[in-house]
Amino acid sequence: MLRVPSLPRPDFGDRRTQLALGAMLVTAVCAGLAIAVGSGDLRLAFLFAGVIALPPALLFALNRPYIVPYGLYAALVPFDDLLRFGPGGTLTKMLGVLATLFVLIYAVRSRRLTRPPLAVWLWLGYMLWTMASLMWTADQTEGMIVGQTMAALIVMFAAFAVAPIDEAQLRTVCGCVVAGGVAASAYGLWVMQHVPALIGNDGAVRRVAISANGMTIDPNHFANALLFPLALSLVALVHARSPRAVFVYAIASVLLIAGIAVSLSREAVIASVLIALVLLWFSRRRVLGVALGLPIVAAILAAVPAIGTRMSEAFATGGAGRMSIWQVGIAAWKAHPIIGWGEGGSFDAYDRYYLRVYQAYNAGWSRPPHNSALTALVDLGVIGLLLLVAAVVATVLPLRRIARGDSLYDLRVAVTAALVGILFSSFFIDLTNYKYLWLVLVAAAQLASVARDREPRPYR
Repeated sequence: MLRVPSLPRPDFGDRRTQLALGAMLVTAVCAGLAIAVGSGDLRLAFLFAGVIALPPALLFALNRPYIVPYGLYAALVPFDDLLRFGPGGTLTKMLGVLATLFVLIYAVRSRRLTRPPLAVWLWLGYMLWTMASLMWTADQTEGMIVGQTMAALIVMFAAFAVAPIDEAQLRTVCGCVVAGGVAASAYGLWVMQHVPALIGNDGAVRRVAISANGMTIDPNHFANALLFPLALSLVALVHARSPRAVFVYAIASVLLIAGIAVSLSREAVIASVLIALVLLWFSRRRVLGVALGLPIVAAILAAVPAIGTRMSEAFATGGAGRMSIWQVGIAAWKAHPIIGWGEGGSFDAYDRYYLRVYQAYNAGWSRPPHNSALTALVDLGVIGLLLLVAAVVATVLPLRRIARGDSLYDLRVAVTAALVGILFSSFFIDLTNYKYLWLVLVAAAQLASVARDREPRPYR
């Protein structure tokens, strides 16, 4: 019988192999750009580049799933709303599905699947309750859309919570998060300077609203997506040892702060301050931090005076009508306090009670609750809110085992600060099914997994 010799497995730790794969990827990009310039057909260019890049990308995905596709997914989250390619969703959604698939393949091949933590079971319980609520919701279409998105995010969280990951891989993912946030912020600043038609809600204050091909990123979600990169960048800046690292993370932090500032998102600006306060709380040099932080805050307010204008308007309009919306939402929740109106039913609930509640600032018809906790209450009742809170707490609580002096302590501080900032923003906007929140939750679960699977090591 003819024996077929087995081919040697590629060594992805070998520098020559990495250079070869990198050269193939660069060649694919250059070829795609050349076709785009020559033909003017971007779809053809992307198709050609994709065909060339597919083999090395597939090899990377099988052996380095935390770089491709998950690292790419993490970097593109701030651009999520610009990457829609049809009714099926966005490019980031497709990358998220691929990342989940390849991470599970990687876990099975390495035979290192870990025991699901309590947070996974609570999130699955929340997902099942969300699906069950579709039986009594008044808006089946909206409920199915929101429910499918939530289910995909929870399944992704569960996969990454049980998949093996080490400290180096986790830091690589965090680097991708920072790179994506810096790119988004820089692009937002460019848009602010070159697209003056992007005007704020009242027609007088300019706010960054990245727009392309008829799609726009909401300024609030744009700013919220920069909170996790900002927390990571500030912590990296504090722990930087070399002048080059100090320079890189200082520039990154400045760009991220500038992107949040020009968004004029009130909740994101305050969330950024909260992130800084959390970093100070964990720091041993609180007095020095306050001495340096106050002039920086004053400089930002002086450079972007519209922030003060927006803050003062909040008192006059009740946060652009949020106080009125919350009053209607609370009245609607009282009608079905235990099980809620069903997933996606908050719009119908609001319209039913809109005329029953006096509004000092008229917010109009068909408004979402603009509060993640209130959205859970209205849609899923007390049961849904309790499951949501329990799942978040169970996700974060294991980080307590990472003590000061551990090599993972800086990541614990960054993840904690980012969660504090984003959870604060969640009281002013619905973000439970937004990917930037789940990026932090997945990072928290992975950080807990790394801390659980290895002995504490001192920070170097």
